[in-house]
Amino acid sequence: MEEKRKASRIEKAIVVQYSICLDGNPCWDSSTIRNISTDGILLNTDKNFEKDQLLELRFKLPADPLNWLIAKGQVVESSYCKTRIKFIDLGESQKKVINQYIGWFVKNNPPAKP
Repeated sequence: MEEKRKASRIEKAIVVQYSICLDGNPCWDSSTIRNISTDGILLNTDKNFEKDQLLELRFKLPADPLNWLIAKGQVVESSYCKTRIKFIDLGESQKKVINQYIGWFVKNNPPAKP
């Protein structure tokens, strides 16, 4: 099976806040990111979202623990317990922080030996 992903992805739980993009005040909910790349995230969810629905996201990464990484995402697929989200309009500085975190994680968590 050919890998469709273009960006490196790591499996690491990260706390995230998300809100459905609506005009007016956001209504934030909390969850956990199951995996992350510069392309998007897999989010643990207790509800289903419609395909293409936009979400506001904010989370902190160890590569930049003092600042929220704020992003907008589009739902690619959603089923009970998980929602795949593609980042849209992710800035270069945001991608850099995610890549730094992925690089650090891979370096400090080598794969288990068989």
